[in-house]
Amino acid sequence: MKRVLFALPLLVMASSAFAAGLAVTNNSGLPIDELFASPAGKGAFGANLMEGIKEGALDDGKTATISELASGTYDLKISAPDEGVLCTIKDVKVDGAALTLTAEQGKACK
Repeated sequence: MKRVLFALPLLVMASSAFAAGLAVTNNSGLPIDELFASPAGKGAFGANLMEGIKEGALDDGKTATISELASGTYDLKISAPDEGVLCTIKDVKVDGAALTLTAEQGKACK
């Protein structure tokens, strides 16, 4: 019994390590199926941060946890090919483990 109680906190810590990432809430008014980040103004977009996340998980009004993204200022390229969305939202500040994309930011794509 003591072994189980000892192992339980380790199991909880290990599972939370796998859940690490950036929680993105999409209030942009746009669906997002793919999300790419570049340091602001550099145009050096990396891999899709939503790789492996199901389509529709980050539609407008939804929150999804994506790959980790270090704190900083980024240009975010968003894509939803089925809806004809492909645009860049510039100078998005990421600070911590959560990010909310706003309707004002979404206007850059319309």
